[in-house]
Amino acid sequence: MTGLELAQCQLGSQMRLARGEHLFHMGAEAGDELYFVRSGHLKIYQPCGDGVQRIIDFARPGDWLGVDTIGEQFRHASTLALTDCEVDVVQYRHLAELMDEEPYTCDLFSAMLSREIDRQQLAAAILRSAGACQRIVMFLLQRAGPAPQAPMLETHSPLPMSRQDISDYLGLTPATVSRTLSALKRNGWISLGQRGFVVQSRPALERLAAGTPLAIPPQAA
Repeated sequence: MTGLELAQCQLGSQMRLARGEHLFHMGAEAGDELYFVRSGHLKIYQPCGDGVQRIIDFARPGDWLGVDTIGEQFRHASTLALTDCEVDVVQYRHLAELMDEEPYTCDLFSAMLSREIDRQQLAAAILRSAGACQRIVMFLLQRAGPAPQAPMLETHSPLPMSRQDISDYLGLTPATVSRTLSALKRNGWISLGQRGFVVQSRPALERLAAGTPLAIPPQAA
């Protein structure tokens, strides 16, 4: 998205968020700001009272935020930095002016919107999955991204969110998430590290994502 990145440099400003700092809060005036995540990871959630959160999604480098409130008055959710972040802030009206002047930018912006829709559809598919293992494995594959050309090129994929955040997002318990991750590691299909993982067998994970059951020994419960 070179054209949009150029627009960010021309039209936007950069801001830094420390871990634990909010980018915006649910119910705040939306304005017309769009946010491009240059580095870091964020949690998008709706506070439901009594400390309960409904986690909508997790944003990472390359994602855009604020697209869902273009033309609306208030933010639909809160966004919290899970790590230190760098975010580009672009006024939508400035981007719209650029699209009027340079039509190719419309195509780039449309492609960005398509990517965001694809991301949201994948997130919805994960949450519709019947089995706990399916949800967890699909979530991991989403975080890992497309398969590399060779298995040995699989890289470390960050998991900066807590087990509680993952379980809230997937509609599971933290114990179920931990047991399933341990089983995947024990089978040699992933390796777990500090706040992240590496895919060791993508075919095995893809079979699980398609519905193949994962046996978890009773002693692991």
